[in-house]
Amino acid sequence: MNLNYKRLPLEFWDNNFKPRNVRDIGGYPADGGGITKWKTFVRAEGLESIIEQDAAFLYEYGIRTVIDLRFCSEFEKNNTEYLFNIYTKNKIMLVNMPLIDNYDETRNLYIHILESGKKNIRQVFEYIGERLAYGGIIYNCFAGKDRTGVLSALLLLLCGVSELDVLADYMISSVYLRSLAKKLSLPNNALSSDPELMDEFLIYLKKKYQSTEQYILSIGISNQIIAYVKDKFIQI
Repeated sequence: MNLNYKRLPLEFWDNNFKPRNVRDIGGYPADGGGITKWKTFVRAEGLESIIEQDAAFLYEYGIRTVIDLRFCSEFEKNNTEYLFNIYTKNKIMLVNMPLIDNYDETRNLYIHILESGKKNIRQVFEYIGERLAYGGIIYNCFAGKDRTGVLSALLLLLCGVSELDVLADYMISSVYLRSLAKKLSLPNNALSSDPELMDEFLIYLKKKYQSTEQYILSIGISNQIIAYVKDKFIQI
């Protein structure tokens, strides 16, 4: 397991980036003896608190696309598109692509996303396949933990990152979300990233689909897009 804060990029913290649960998912051991490439995918909480300095930093970091995974109603209440348009003069493209259409509180949320959000996940991967040519992609939901966590897991697993590293990456949210919990006057553990939920998701994914690549193929993503994402995200 590579849960080592020294290996995590601190640029977002060092530059006083307003959203706190934000991190690059580069640097993990991947297929072929490589590592996941930095400045390709960044996971985040909601970005409505960004200021002009934050948007400029994202552009300098190489980000050219923002994918907001929240419900349309959530996005409408917290629409950040105009902020990016104003701050970056349309140099960063923002799109709202909900990862799921609704919650199901009767089952593990992450498994629900995996099964009920297949069409949505396919659209997100297809869009990623289009936008990676322009530069890095940052994606977010509300807290950057659940919907963002599922997409992060799929991207990392697709590139051969170990389940232990996926779990470790997910668990970091518990630390970063303490400031958001405080802002919302919630207990520190109210927005915790429970490893049991992600572990159950990982077990289910492997048992039913054998591999993440098989799942991605089953929802209609082409081999060409899979190969392209791997090529862009794995550094040998």
